[in-house]
Amino acid sequence: MIASVQLPANRVPDHRAAPRRPVRLRNGEPPPLTIIIPVYGDLAATRACIDSALNALACTPGSTIVVVDDASPEPDIKRLLNDLAAEFRIRLLTNEHNLGFVGAVNRALGETGAGDVVLLNSDTIVPKYALQRLRSAVQSTPRVGTATPLSNNGEYTSFPIPNRSNPLPPPGEIELLDELAGRANSGIAIDIPNGIGFCLYITRECLDAVRELSDDFYRGYLEDVDFCLRAAEAGFRNVCIPSVFVGHEGSRSFLGEKRSLVMRNLRVLEHRYRRYATDCAAFLLADPLRDCRAVLELKLLTNQQVAAGPTVILCGSSAGRAIAVRRCRQLAAEGQHGLVVQIRSEGQRQLAAMFDPDGGAPQSIALDVATPEGREALLRFLADLGIRSLEIAEPNRIPGACLAQLTQHFAYDLLITDTALAMRTAFGSGVHPDWTSLVAGARRVTAIGDDGTEFTEAVLGLQVVRLSDPSAPPTLYPAVSGPARLGLLVLHANAAEFRFIRALSDQLADADEDVEIIVLGSTLDDLKLMQRTNVIVTGDIAVDDVATLIEGHGITKLVLDIGEPAFGHPLVDALLATGLPIAATEWSPTPPGRGRSTDLKLQAGFDTDATIAAVSDWAVEDVLLQPDRRSGRHRRQVGARLP
Repeated sequence: MIASVQLPANRVPDHRAAPRRPVRLRNGEPPPLTIIIPVYGDLAATRACIDSALNALACTPGSTIVVVDDASPEPDIKRLLNDLAAEFRIRLLTNEHNLGFVGAVNRALGETGAGDVVLLNSDTIVPKYALQRLRSAVQSTPRVGTATPLSNNGEYTSFPIPNRSNPLPPPGEIELLDELAGRANSGIAIDIPNGIGFCLYITRECLDAVRELSDDFYRGYLEDVDFCLRAAEAGFRNVCIPSVFVGHEGSRSFLGEKRSLVMRNLRVLEHRYRRYATDCAAFLLADPLRDCRAVLELKLLTNQQVAAGPTVILCGSSAGRAIAVRRCRQLAAEGQHGLVVQIRSEGQRQLAAMFDPDGGAPQSIALDVATPEGREALLRFLADLGIRSLEIAEPNRIPGACLAQLTQHFAYDLLITDTALAMRTAFGSGVHPDWTSLVAGARRVTAIGDDGTEFTEAVLGLQVVRLSDPSAPPTLYPAVSGPARLGLLVLHANAAEFRFIRALSDQLADADEDVEIIVLGSTLDDLKLMQRTNVIVTGDIAVDDVATLIEGHGITKLVLDIGEPAFGHPLVDALLATGLPIAATEWSPTPPGRGRSTDLKLQAGFDTDATIAAVSDWAVEDVLLQPDRRSGRHRRQVGARLP
């Protein structure tokens, strides 16, 4: 069972009563189909594209390839096209001067007779039966103006990650994806705001009504969007046919010029179509192609034959997801493959969303494990994958019934991150029976880095396997003095973090201290916090952003957790590597020699008011920091309270 969010997308006409296009002409032959390929540069891509189109042509009766040589400067391309034309394999149109994509296409359209057309970029790879099935799907769908297949690089229609340029698969995998898409999504057409020009099927009725591409779009970006929006205004549908997959390299034509061209042409588009941006936003939010991608992913994953299946890391929060991704990176360094399954709530549903951190499939599969059917589907999916092992990162965030079934069917490791089941034991609240049974059933208990390992051994009293990866070298910042600028890391976007930041802001403001809080991450209400004069919120950040944020905001001290640990989180380790003074909860006794006089150690389970008072007092200490030559860390030189 595949679950997705169904929200209203762009408005489309009601086509239920619309007549279907005739599948055959009077003589029984299918309508003619012309494939138009404008060519300028890149011999290898052009040859691969035309070869694939010729193979597809053999399986698509009544079709013709028209190639437009748009004054190509490459002699080898001219030689290739002339040879193909001499063998009557293509019809060749040659421009004396470069007309650009729009001019080249419009010339071909003007010299094309009856029948539908396909605009095909010269950096695409067309599977053998793709054009045949694309034409059949269009003919069986009412009022289609344009149709776009799935692709690795097709904006809305991209697979496996939508709206991203995914890597071009090798030719054999493109053929397989097209074959599996045909099985997974037969008979489906999904309305989209506009078609995408890498492979744009246009019906003759639409061409007769809309005519040619607009020449208002300089050098060929977004003219396909304009054509599709004019088609929609004329009453035609722009659809994705998810039963067809076409490979697309992308961005070969203009390379570094693309951004400036897109921005220039986007201004023209937005001026002409005022609702376009709103319709696109609604489509992206609803993501009506998600189910189609998910079913294709299931077909693809069950079709793969691998010697050893992946390790699956199970988590239940955004912070846990970041730790799980880091764990996958460790597995990759060991020559293994990791997948993440994150449990998230959507209303009454508990969705097990699966994704490959490397960008491969799966990305869209989401099973509702609040239902028995969804739990059974998850078990079957993991069994079919032949998973190597299961690592449970946040058992307290996993629905009990789902966790019980998974631990019964698969051998598992327990990965210590921030589990509340463990915290009950740490704070003397009694040993939770679920925690006891989880530990007893685990093959091993693991943790990433020193903090999680020390907590597990010293507080929980468990033997732990430390999972390590290369730590970031310390980054030493210039000596500073004066009022602090607190970098406060938020990882959970929960009410406790929001209240803490608000109370700390009030405390510093009431004390008339010139201290600014830079919230590193997203909270429950960023805009509300940003209304405070002493708070800045950066929004979501990545490890690569750390140095830029510290230098850009002049951060002098860091607060790393607010009442909840995140052992092994990559942002925590990246901030520790800065060497700046740290205020953090002491979840386990600090080993001798690891404490620093510039740091503030907060006690686990501290009263919130007492914690805020301690952080506030620590924040206003005027500390001049200089690097310690032996440790590379900073040490306190002066520690006087500001007047």
